[in-house]
This record gives sequence, C-alpha cells and structure tokens, in this order.
Amino acid sequence: MFNTNALHNLLNVSITLSALIVAILLATGCAQLADGTLECSQSFVGPSYTAAAVAALSALKIAVNIMRDGISGLIKPQPPVDK
Repeated sequence: MFNTNALHNLLNVSITLSALIVAILLATGCAQLADGTLECSQSFVGPSYTAAAVAALSALKIAVNIMRDGISGLIKPQPPVDK
C-alpha cells in the first residue's frame, strides 16, 4: 500500500499553497467586491481556478482519510505516535 501519511501531508501543503495563490491573486490586481466575490479582470489568473483547486485537494484529503481509517476514523481520537 502507498504511504497515505505522506500523501496526506502533501495535500496539506497543497491546500496551504492554494491559499497563497489567493493572496497572489489579490496582489496581482484582483479586488474583493462588497458581496465577497473576487473581480479579476486585471489579473492573469481567475479565482474560479483557485477555488476549484482548493475544493479538489480538500476532497482528496478527506478521501485519503476515509480510505486509511474508514468513516468512523474521521472522528475517532488518534493513537499516540511511537518513538
């Protein structure tokens, strides 16, 4: 079986990087409108791509958790780490 812990942590890093992308969108010309949406006509990347990436990575992370620990594993306490 593949290393689900490494994949889980890779997904955590990817989700964090996607938040950085939102910050980059804001820095490259996107503006947040009064209703909370991003207007990016001045930016080279649209916010819908970032939102889709965050959603896909988050769903994949939850799927890995379910594959590894089952549905009940999403809420059970984790065992201590052996040293």
